[in-house]
Amino acid sequence: MSNIRRVIAATLALPAAFAAVAVLATASSAATAASSAASNVPPPTATLTACTNGATIAQRTASFSAEMQAVSGTSTMSVNFRLFERTATTHRYVEVDAPGFGVWQVSNRGIAVFTANENVIDLPAPAAFRAVVHYRWLDRRHRLIRTDVLVSPACVLPLLEPDLSILKITRVAGATRDTTLYGVVVHNGGLAAAGPFAVALSVGQAVLADQTVTALAPSASQVVQFSGPRCTAGTTLTAQVDPAGSILEPTNPDRKLTLTCSASG
Repeated sequence: MSNIRRVIAATLALPAAFAAVAVLATASSAATAASSAASNVPPPTATLTACTNGATIAQRTASFSAEMQAVSGTSTMSVNFRLFERTATTHRYVEVDAPGFGVWQVSNRGIAVFTANENVIDLPAPAAFRAVVHYRWLDRRHRLIRTDVLVSPACVLPLLEPDLSILKITRVAGATRDTTLYGVVVHNGGLAAAGPFAVALSVGQAVLADQTVTALAPSASQVVQFSGPRCTAGTTLTAQVDPAGSILEPTNPDRKLTLTCSASG
């Protein structure tokens, strides 16, 4: 993972002063929840507090938070975030390096609640990211009282790019006997708007003037009209969207459609 940076913050508070943070989702350990219930101490949590996607890598971020409360005999508490990524090629979560992850954050002595945060930016897409959080409770002699491990909910980042294609080419009679009005149906199957871009059409050897689509929203279609010579039987019709390749999008063979006219029209 390239150019990943983080911003780290730790919040220390007494129970009466602790303010809840608005979160997207939270994970907690069932085993720890049971043991915590027995000791009247809430279990630790691992939270995805923010997940931001965008068309560029600089717009994609994820924020994670971990909270733990002191149990009997606790002097200090500590958490360790580890970042995991899943891509279309890995098909499973794999640990990746990021500044600040893999480092123990330690609370001040004697506090009741310890909350720590890790943020990561400049994330690639498409991908999903989650944090595996390790927790430790230590007594005043630095002896281990308890440990736990939680997995946060995932920040899923689909690729926000347009995906242009030609769905079909229609024909109706033109303004004169020797012309046809062609309709090239352009579709954007991606997750981002596209435009402006050109649409090209050729009828046999006749190359018609490109038409421009100003903008096309995700999941939208638009009919682009051309007036040209009639397509006689055996003549090839070829339409192409964005022939100059000005729109950044996945490689798509459907950006070009070629048909052979079976009858004059």
